Amino acid sequence: MNVAIFGPSTLTGENLFELLDGHDLKVDRLSLYDREDEAGRALMFRGSSTRVRPQETAELGSDLDLVFLCDAEMDKDQLERINNCGALVIDLFPARQSEPVLIVPEVNGDKLATVKRGDVVGCPDASSIAAAMALAPMQKEYQLLRLNVVALQSAAALGHQGVEALASETARLLNGRDAEASLFDSQYAFNLIPQVGKTDAQGFTVLEHRFVSEVKELLNDDEMEIVVNVLQLPIFYGVAVMMQAETAHPVDLAAASSALEKFSGIELNRGNKPVTPVGTAAGHDQVYVDRLRLEPGVENAFGMCAVTDNLRKGGALNAIQIAQSWQKQVG
Repeated sequence: MNVAIFGPSTLTGENLFELLDGHDLKVDRLSLYDREDEAGRALMFRGSSTRVRPQETAELGSDLDLVFLCDAEMDKDQLERINNCGALVIDLFPARQSEPVLIVPEVNGDKLATVKRGDVVGCPDASSIAAAMALAPMQKEYQLLRLNVVALQSAAALGHQGVEALASETARLLNGRDAEASLFDSQYAFNLIPQVGKTDAQGFTVLEHRFVSEVKELLNDDEMEIVVNVLQLPIFYGVAVMMQAETAHPVDLAAASSALEKFSGIELNRGNKPVTPVGTAAGHDQVYVDRLRLEPGVENAFGMCAVTDNLRKGGALNAIQIAQSWQKQVG
């Protein structure tokens, strides 16, 4: 399979390249394309040197099978050119696409049966992936009616600029200087940002609308009511999603725990040590579910927390798993 990666210098691209290097996805030829100021360097992939070329002059021949889009700020004309090249396009920033098929293989991988070369598949946002993975077995057993969510995202969700801004502000503050906030209107380090982006007339941000639409699509349920708040935490990596759900059928805690434990890619925490983005999820591929509990005195409601590495299962790994599942189908 001939594969191209656009944006290997981005935070998402770096992780995808690293994971792909050690993954068993069959790659006959790998092409790397990036912005002009990042082109020219050589990267080692599976023992061979691969040079990064300017994305403006990318060779998009008919023999190209698969494209990973890791650059969130790609030029519109270039994006259209890639979408029309005839290869399967997996976009890790699908909000810019027109009706992409959103896939998390463990949740709705059956949709890949209808995906063909020339289609665009979207890798959902990390918080959507974590929530959908944790909720999928609950949806199957109990049917979700209403969902209240608080999604806690890290600096890595904002790419290199987010990580660098948090590191820079933290260093300045620890040295007795002003934070000199640049990423947000207020200080990011040692703080909590309750609103990520501008709000619309109803008071919701683009990220919050995106979460609602993505989770509904992944769980194949347009009737579910979802209210979400996305907050920015001063941590470098990971994502945590706190959820309270109402269901159509009574929830049995033992049966729910069993369903979660049997679900591929889920790790249910039954110990006393809480799951955290840094101490538990960082560098691992699973979605960790913690604090599964029933609402007091209500048999049709439960709460849980889902945590994952937003650069692995919340991003690059999910994209590679999409490619691998599709590769198995096309042969």
